[in-house]
Amino acid sequence: MVLDRLADFLIWLIVKAISLFRKDWYVKNRSRVEEWRLTLYALNRSPTGIIGLVLSLGFVIVGVVGPFLAPYSYNQFLYLERPELYLAPPGAYGMPLGTDIYGRDVLSLMLYGARVSLVISVITIALGVPLGILLGLVAGYYGGKVDEAVMRITDIFLAFPALVLALALAATLPGRIREFLISEPTFASFMAAVFGVSQEDSIHLAPLISIFLALIIVWWPTYARVVRGMVLVEREKTYVEAAKALGYSSWRIMTRHILPNVMSPIVVLVTFDFATVNLLAAGLSFLGLGAQPPIVDWGSLINMGGSRFPTAWWLVFFPGVAIFLTALGWNLLGDALRDVFDPKFRRRIEFRV
Repeated sequence: MVLDRLADFLIWLIVKAISLFRKDWYVKNRSRVEEWRLTLYALNRSPTGIIGLVLSLGFVIVGVVGPFLAPYSYNQFLYLERPELYLAPPGAYGMPLGTDIYGRDVLSLMLYGARVSLVISVITIALGVPLGILLGLVAGYYGGKVDEAVMRITDIFLAFPALVLALALAATLPGRIREFLISEPTFASFMAAVFGVSQEDSIHLAPLISIFLALIIVWWPTYARVVRGMVLVEREKTYVEAAKALGYSSWRIMTRHILPNVMSPIVVLVTFDFATVNLLAAGLSFLGLGAQPPIVDWGSLINMGGSRFPTAWWLVFFPGVAIFLTALGWNLLGDALRDVFDPKFRRRIEFRV
């Protein structure tokens, strides 16, 4: 099977990369490598998983290289040079997806918007999820007063609806962030490079930075509660007692023994949350709390086209389709991974392969 050969090649690349730094790693972790290979084999036999993987990888690739492929810059206001490009329909004047109210090419704006959506998703997941995992590990492993303190803080955050709390934070943070960007030009330049915008527009990134900061604050409690529940089960098992008898530190037991045994549900949850973060970020931008002109993302495009619908339907349709396909891809991939990590399903695949 072609996909199996691609999986073998991917595993080989990963093993070679790790072996450059740790020469005996493959010998000590051969069973783990075989487990990775079997996971990819099982995923290859899930049609929904393949569709989800293609859509998700497509979103990631477009988000990474999109600004370099865009025919025009996001801040290239063609309307000033050619007034006929004001809300030009798709296909007119060489614009395949039409133009917006400033005469900007919608295809280029979609490619730049993919980078914005990808950055917000990655930063939110990369910073919010580890924080929740760490607090969940500590609360579940130590229990007692530590568990009580962490869970009560978690309950406080969970008591507020995520969207309402994100709205409040996204509305109040931009002013302070804008002052920080002005006082720290190095950080502003770095964030401009990350979002794929020009350095002179870095001051307009304050609302976008406030969005992922708000999402990080509201995202970790779910993971803290999920991980804490699984750790409560795992800490009573024999392998944890054996590690304690050998004199291993609590940190090593939590990170080297318990954490790998609770990662499968976390990976599935992270995959679903990539879709949720995209939808929530687009929703905040649609409400006017996200990207501000000239910077654009998919939610702000829909916001722009909403007041001109159905006349300028393309400003709503194309970003809406992009958001739908991205969310669909992550959800299909997460659903497939949930089946792949199921021991019964994996056993059937193992005998078949």
